[in-house]
Amino acid sequence: MNIWNKYTSVVRNNILISSQDNKDLKYWRDDMFANTIIYIIPLSIIALIPSLIWAFEEKLYLMVVVDILAVSLAVFTGIKREIKIKQRKLLFIGTVYTLSSFLIYYVGLNSTLYLLAACFLATFIYTFKNQYAPALFNVYISVFYISLYFLELTPPHNINFKSSELFAVFSNLIFLSFLVCSLVPKLFHGLDESFKNNIKHTKKIEKQNEVLKEITWIQSHVVRTPLSRLMAITNLLKENDNTEEEITFLIDNIVISSNELDQIIQEIVSKSEKIRSSEN
Repeated sequence: MNIWNKYTSVVRNNILISSQDNKDLKYWRDDMFANTIIYIIPLSIIALIPSLIWAFEEKLYLMVVVDILAVSLAVFTGIKREIKIKQRKLLFIGTVYTLSSFLIYYVGLNSTLYLLAACFLATFIYTFKNQYAPALFNVYISVFYISLYFLELTPPHNINFKSSELFAVFSNLIFLSFLVCSLVPKLFHGLDESFKNNIKHTKKIEKQNEVLKEITWIQSHVVRTPLSRLMAITNLLKENDNTEEEITFLIDNIVISSNELDQIIQEIVSKSEKIRSSEN
């Protein structure tokens, strides 16, 4: 467990270079990318063994190189320090698309799911200028593979299916890819609005708390001074041996303390009204 915690801590610290108090959509996507890398590295290493065995049995040595390189790049993406997160994401997306393309070429149509997964991951972790870029990648790869198929340049074991099956599989892949690229940004747009509203609400509450602290301090300290003075003057007035001069002096001080207290109360009311107006 300690090894796993250290491993996850290293990857997250490399990818999420700075934490944010107000976690917006960008932070959430970066966090999801970090978690993707955390789980993909050990799982890809486990999956590498049977893939290498199959590739060696089929004498597909280029596939061996691609598999090892893909896993190595996944590890590099998570472990290497001082790489911008944008570069990490692009490296990861490029690795996934390259591996998917080779799998389709050597394995066949069953591997189109990797292209769909690549489109899904790319849309989730990276913001493209053209939101349909991942789907377009799948279109280009599909057209390229179909061209190779009709030119009979694909491996012999991949020509044992009908052309109608070929078009059906790739047309569904393209359809689902564009569907993912259409729906995911809408989901993120809604989440972004929600994050912004939450951050705005949090800042408003923080500001209200600061005002409430000021009001509490005024009530416990500032109000106490003129109030204590008024109480003392009242006690002095209760004495019967006060001269007229002393009584006049005490009354003047009552007026001064009352005005001072009135100003403080007005300040508290003003601050309270700010809180009410910010709630509306």
